[in-house]
Amino acid sequence: MTVSFDGQAADFDLRAGLPADATRRIAAALAELAPAGGGVVLDLGAGTGQIGVHLAGAVSRYLGLDVSLPMLAGFRRKLGARAAGALVRADAGAPWPIASGAVKLAFLSRAAHLLPREALVEETLRVARAEGAVIVFGRVKSEPESLRSVLRQEMRRLLAEHGVEARRAGAAHRRLAEALAKRGGEILPVITAASWTVVERARDAVGAWRAKAGLAGRAVAPEIQDRVLRRLEDWVGQRYGSLDVERGATERYELAAIRLPRLSDRNPGTEKGT
Repeated sequence: MTVSFDGQAADFDLRAGLPADATRRIAAALAELAPAGGGVVLDLGAGTGQIGVHLAGAVSRYLGLDVSLPMLAGFRRKLGARAAGALVRADAGAPWPIASGAVKLAFLSRAAHLLPREALVEETLRVARAEGAVIVFGRVKSEPESLRSVLRQEMRRLLAEHGVEARRAGAAHRRLAEALAKRGGEILPVITAASWTVVERARDAVGAWRAKAGLAGRAVAPEIQDRVLRRLEDWVGQRYGSLDVERGATERYELAAIRLPRLSDRNPGTEKGT
């Protein structure tokens, strides 16, 4: 089961948004990664367009896909009358509504771990330009010792006690990169596109998780979600004395890119999931 983002659209930017300056720098870094020549820049899981609105203005052909109409509605408001960006409701776990060989860069921001790996690999290679393309995975990285990281680790442990395994973006990126490398792709060095400082509050983190439908990228029964977060609140109180504890931290946005081979150099799939 996957998590629906429809109910998160209204406050998504407030709860999970990136700093405005960071989104501009990320879009600029993506535009630099895009190969020269014609082709579409495809944004999978475009959401409310925090990065996509800048990317649409930086490239000649932009297409944003998302399964959530409310999220895309927020994106459309940001995009306004700009003609460069096209937005389409589509499930990126199914065949994508774009012609084979049309894409020069595909981008997924904090979304790769939510999609089936086999479908993502096969569709990426199908839509990639015959002369080559790039796929880029973006994610926010926090310091391991940061307050939110520590809380996230404990939340995942509590979920595991209920038989729910958290989806982990880093592991998903590695598996996808390895699968595409087997097909002839070249894994490029990870780029830090932006970094910023934040003040993390335990109460805010737990409140944000409580407002979501599901936890850790999984659909979770409401009673289990409530039980896990209540236990997490108790754990915070025992460890830090209060939910009002806060800590400063640095976050960064990483871009992990794979250069896809020319059509003539692509290796056939050898097993399911690659």
